[in-house]
Amino acid sequence: MTHEHIQTFLISVLSLFLLSTEMLYAQEYQSINSIQTAITQFIEVNIDTTQEYEIQLNKLDSRLKLANCSIPIEAYSNDKQIEAGIFSIGVRCNGKQKWSLFHSAKLTTYINVLALKQALKRNTVISQNNIALVKKSTSKLRHGYFTNYQQIKNQLTTRNLRAGTILQPLHVTHPQLIKKGERVTIHAFSPSFSIKMPGKALMSGSLGEQIRVKNNRSKKIIEGTITKAGTVSVNY
Repeated sequence: MTHEHIQTFLISVLSLFLLSTEMLYAQEYQSINSIQTAITQFIEVNIDTTQEYEIQLNKLDSRLKLANCSIPIEAYSNDKQIEAGIFSIGVRCNGKQKWSLFHSAKLTTYINVLALKQALKRNTVISQNNIALVKKSTSKLRHGYFTNYQQIKNQLTTRNLRAGTILQPLHVTHPQLIKKGERVTIHAFSPSFSIKMPGKALMSGSLGEQIRVKNNRSKKIIEGTITKAGTVSVNY
């Protein structure tokens, strides 16, 4: 065997040794990627995937040496429900060489909500031309939000609002359908009768609110619900 043949043979042997060592190393330790994949899949199974979402995992230390599990690894959580925010997910091996770890993850969910395209003054009726849908993280919508115009149709602003404001329940109110002191129709009804009589509003109110009214005939003060402009219904 020539020197060149010997050199080629030794290189081949060394290459095979290194390859077999790498394969043995790969088989010996659980891959970081498999752990992160198990965590991501577990989160996706336990959240509402109809919403747009983003999962972020902290990087696992590349020096982590866990025995390669003889069975599929299992991800789990101590929380009953996974919600947007930062939390920990457990991963464990129940194979021959048991191990477990906890790893932190962050879930961000997004939703399209109504925002103002322009500034509006207090007591302004919000029209469809005033609003646009914008994508926002649900973690920044702790005070409520609206997702379609029908939810705020014909409502008034409760304060001066700047362009770009995400509309919240505290920003809008129904217009007053009845003002204190004005004449109203009291509609008293039950399954067996329906009576209408004149009355006087002792309070102002909007649609669906309960106010006190005075029956002009009996002079009695009763409480009813505003069902439309000028009408208070009393259910017996």
